[in-house]
Amino acid sequence: MEVNNKMKHTIKVAWAKGFSQFLALAGAILLVFVLFKFDAIMAQIVRIINILMPIIMGIVLAYLINPMVEFYDRKLSNSLGKAIEKKCGKRPSMRGLSILISLAIIIAIIVVLIMMVVPQLVSNITNAVSLLPDQIQDLVKKITELAKNNDRAKEIITELYNNGISYFTEWVKDNMLGQVTFVINGIMGIFGTAVNCLVAFIVAIYVLLSKDTFKRQTKKLVSAFLPERHIQVLSSILKESDKIFGGFISGKIIDSLIIGAICFVCCLILRMPYVALISVIVGVTNVIPFFGPYIGAIPSTILIMLDSPSKGVIFLLFIIILQQVDGNIIGPKILGESTGLSPFWVVFAIFLGNGLFGVMGLFIGVPTWGVVYYLIKRYVNYRVRKKE
Repeated sequence: MEVNNKMKHTIKVAWAKGFSQFLALAGAILLVFVLFKFDAIMAQIVRIINILMPIIMGIVLAYLINPMVEFYDRKLSNSLGKAIEKKCGKRPSMRGLSILISLAIIIAIIVVLIMMVVPQLVSNITNAVSLLPDQIQDLVKKITELAKNNDRAKEIITELYNNGISYFTEWVKDNMLGQVTFVINGIMGIFGTAVNCLVAFIVAIYVLLSKDTFKRQTKKLVSAFLPERHIQVLSSILKESDKIFGGFISGKIIDSLIIGAICFVCCLILRMPYVALISVIVGVTNVIPFFGPYIGAIPSTILIMLDSPSKGVIFLLFIIILQQVDGNIIGPKILGESTGLSPFWVVFAIFLGNGLFGVMGLFIGVPTWGVVYYLIKRYVNYRVRKKE
């Protein structure tokens, strides 16, 4: 009996050791394959992401507005739900109404922003088109006067004119059709984006309505394949990840709304042109950590300087002061230590996210790296405790 137990134990140890070696070898082979086929794998991943983009957008939208839905769900359950329970004897679910209110608020904010920005954009384009002929005529007049008084300048202007005519003729013959195709593709892209946004709203509604069902199914799936100890570890990691992502994204949105509102009020006081357009630019780009304020300040300053150089300088000084206030007072108060990253790792995450995922990486790079940083820190602390 004892011999049989020893033999079973030996076989079990050998099996475990062999299986571990097999997994290590398979992991090494997989790593080599990924390194050599990285471009092809990334191309397929991007293709799958593009196909599922409406679904992904809907899930992200549901995640963003879920705190608002939970807030209205609690408020309505405590007020309207209790009143209905007294009359009918049963408290109904307020989730559907909460989702409707939250989406109505989001749509109202988007419509207000569009109504603020689009008229100014149309006005700016109209003014530029109306002023362009006079500006061209003035430029031609100055060039003509310069050519009359200087033979060398006349030769240069004549050469530039001939080269310009030749280039324009070649562009019309060779590239005009391509540009028309580019415009058509752009229009189709805008239409596709609008359809994706509509589908994303519908997906977000379904996700929010079925949140409890998805949660139960996920718990059941995890319980079927993982032991209890691993489930507890996974649960704590997911909670911390949700805390990092949720705290950062919601806090950054609130922070950007505050900065946009402050910019709007101060620009009105300073009598700046294009107030609504500039406030939206500053508020939206402020969502990008670290570099966002500068990204929004540069085009806004140039736009104001075209109208009034002195006001452009004043606006630039105002933005520098506003961003210092945001970075040292408003931002830390709202965001707190949601990511746990130092300034160095914030810059690292922005560059890495932009390099891997483009513009989207600018927005999600910091909280994503915050989660990775947390996992590394947790594992290192576990290894240190184990050694001690």
